[in-house]
Amino acid sequence: MILLTGATGFVGGHLLDALVDTFGSENIVALTSKPITKCRFLLHNGYSYVDDFFIKTDFADIDTIIHAGAFIPKSGAESNDILNCNSNILSTTRLITSTLHKIQKFIFLSTIDVYGCANTITEDTVTEPISLYGYSKLYCEKLITIWATQKSLNHQILRIGHVYGPGEEKYKKIIPLTMQRLLSGEPIQVYGEGNEIRSFIFISDVVKAILESLKLERYVGAINIVGQEQIRVRALIDKLISISKIGPKIEKVQSSAKPRDFIFDNSKMRQILFKPETSLADGLQEEWNYTKRLHS
Repeated sequence: MILLTGATGFVGGHLLDALVDTFGSENIVALTSKPITKCRFLLHNGYSYVDDFFIKTDFADIDTIIHAGAFIPKSGAESNDILNCNSNILSTTRLITSTLHKIQKFIFLSTIDVYGCANTITEDTVTEPISLYGYSKLYCEKLITIWATQKSLNHQILRIGHVYGPGEEKYKKIIPLTMQRLLSGEPIQVYGEGNEIRSFIFISDVVKAILESLKLERYVGAINIVGQEQIRVRALIDKLISISKIGPKIEKVQSSAKPRDFIFDNSKMRQILFKPETSLADGLQEEWNYTKRLHS
């Protein structure tokens, strides 16, 4: 039986659908903050449950945990929120100290925010977060690795990169914000010159990589779940305008932030887990169609 946290989030919601389709709803249980309908669920109430919570609720057969639940900043301003970032550590600690006699595997969804600046980010890039959020996830990685080693359990850390696709509209990211402005007739904002490089990975490819990680028989070190198709921010905006067939006003916004490129090498993911299947053009078109339906 697989326990999934974060089932109502962007990645977690898509992952829940895939888990139910692959293993059947009877083999999935969600630990969640609010009720869901796709499988059985347990309310965690801020992860305040007692150690034998899963035993008492008749879920003693859980053998795999996928920990996707976390505080994820919806904007840059939230990335140093002390209480919310600390909640990531508390919720992870609560999970690994729970009584689960049949647990065999723990999959942890971390973030590429654990890395410092680098020309190209790989799994060997120095882990040097620039935010409390990044530090909270890095600390959770260490917690899980030490715990799993002490218990002789299999675990896997997946560092999730810049994910896009239907369902990300709750985050203040460039793709959903630009689409929403296009549909609302608002000017499209470009910060600075828009020369920063970004690399995105489509949500369905992320989910497939996570499912593949369940098959790993031993820990192979952290794996970055990232895209390798590069695009400059201004070119991305132009591509979205082209897809929308709307001619918006472009508004340049002065920015004091130091420009930072995000370029990834996803060789390890491709070799061990999965080769992404969705091109940026196809993924953007799918998200645009979804966003239009929401807006209508």
